Amino acid sequence: MTRKDLRLIRCLFGLLILIFSITAYAATPSVDVQVQGVSGDLLKNVLAYLSINTYRSSPNLNASLVDRLNARAPREIKQALQPFGYYQTVIKSELLETPTGWSAKYEITPGTPVLIRTVDVQISGDGKDDPAFKKYLAVMPLKSGQQLNQPAYENLKQRLQAIAARQGYIDAKFASSVLRVDPAQHWADVVLHLETGPRYYFGAVIFVQDFMQESFLKKYLTFKPGDAYDNNKLLALEYALDDSEYFASVDLEVQRKQAGADRRIPIRIVLTPNKRNKYILGIGYGTDTGPRATLGWENRRLNGEGHRFSVLGQYSHVLTSTQVNYTVPDPNGAQVVYGLSNTRQVFPGTGVAYTNTLGVNRYTSLNAWAWNQYLQLEHDSSDLNTGNTTNIYLLPGSTFSRSYGNEPIFPTEGYRVSLDIRGADNALLSNTTFLQLHLISKLILPLGDSTRLLLRGEVGATALSKLSELPLSQRFFAGGDQSVRGYAYNTLGPVQNGNVVGGKDLLVGSIEVDQRLTRIFGVAAFIDAGNAMNSFNTSLDKGVGVGLRWRTPVGMIRFDVAHPLKDPTQGWYRIHISIGPDL
Repeated sequence: MTRKDLRLIRCLFGLLILIFSITAYAATPSVDVQVQGVSGDLLKNVLAYLSINTYRSSPNLNASLVDRLNARAPREIKQALQPFGYYQTVIKSELLETPTGWSAKYEITPGTPVLIRTVDVQISGDGKDDPAFKKYLAVMPLKSGQQLNQPAYENLKQRLQAIAARQGYIDAKFASSVLRVDPAQHWADVVLHLETGPRYYFGAVIFVQDFMQESFLKKYLTFKPGDAYDNNKLLALEYALDDSEYFASVDLEVQRKQAGADRRIPIRIVLTPNKRNKYILGIGYGTDTGPRATLGWENRRLNGEGHRFSVLGQYSHVLTSTQVNYTVPDPNGAQVVYGLSNTRQVFPGTGVAYTNTLGVNRYTSLNAWAWNQYLQLEHDSSDLNTGNTTNIYLLPGSTFSRSYGNEPIFPTEGYRVSLDIRGADNALLSNTTFLQLHLISKLILPLGDSTRLLLRGEVGATALSKLSELPLSQRFFAGGDQSVRGYAYNTLGPVQNGNVVGGKDLLVGSIEVDQRLTRIFGVAAFIDAGNAMNSFNTSLDKGVGVGLRWRTPVGMIRFDVAHPLKDPTQGWYRIHISIGPDL
């Protein structure tokens, strides 16, 4: 790393610090709330109850309002701790004026907690001997001698009601539901007597419609007549029918009044057809791709069995593709997609790969993972700066993926992971042999109320005898918006005759800290490292930079300025612009 590199890094991070400083200086007065003496769930509940914490950054804060909020604090803290058994809490409070507003400090001494003296839980009615109740009561989390925890008490009530509903006792109610507390003597008694009433069952399910085959619609059912009535299964059925996009409306009627002596409840489902054709039009921009467009058409209901047909085109200066799919769904099994595609992919400074693919994909789930099993016959023709190549190979593979985010556009915590395993063998309709693994992951963690840590990693590895036998479309490249910022798109990798030809392996990592300044704007600082290679002993190229973040309804707009630390041919800085969700 040269002195010029160090100076530029200092300038970039100095700019970020300046932005933070200006924001802090220009910000409206706020209250710094400090709570001592409690932690964990107790602290969370105290902060949730404290009005002064809720309004700590309100634009309308003034001395009079802060005094009133501070005066409420002792009462609110006591209320927040009572559900956890603390009824004799002592609070010392201190409110000071500071250059940025106020500092409110609360020192809490919770006192002696209330303990549970007795727990009396009884089940009566038709469900008194139901194994589901017995199994839960045997491991019931509320026990005599434990510290009082009202959330646990409420959870116990909810679990008993949920079991009753799941087992078909839809008239279940508590004959007695009492929590007696004596704060002076530090004891509490729990009394829960549940009367289940009679058990009900699912009756016949009738679909009212004339455009789908009855046998196909019945595949959505996860229950049969005679099963214990469970409202959760009905909700899941309604959501599944709604999500299928076959129906404009789903009206589910539970006909309890028509239940006979056998207590079987008929279900009537009225379905209205959705529009048969769906059109897709999208435009976007990224530094890697430049302007890009997506055009598509889908026939969502080719026949009464729900088969679909779609055509999707994506166009940019680095990737042009047309995909034709025929989908055979199975609501309670695997969805099978037969596809035909043509792709033209540009690798700057390397060449162009033309790929024609005929394949079949089987989409299903494995526990909480989405699982795609595929078999593709590919014809790959590459125009390289080092010469032209043609490959034909049969490519079986599997992709496992899973994701979670607590918010779709700006998640403060979440993750995404995808693992793809594929390969070809010259003994099976292929003129090349290789086995490849590609792992992509991203993790988002909160660092306070308005700060996030984003960790990104990518690993690729290929087993083969010679790199020249690996088609260009199957090689790894690094550099760009979603890889190592500070470097142009796909410009990192093994070099041959002055041209980047891609590698059999890949290693990329990124650490980023995002700071939200307002509801929709924020700043970021990051460091990326990675390379495509033919040996994991290869050194990694690095880039550092700062960026602006703009939260919009279509996703996060990211404007990054990054400096490459190793390769001066990349220039002193590179601007990266991308749009889309974080996960």
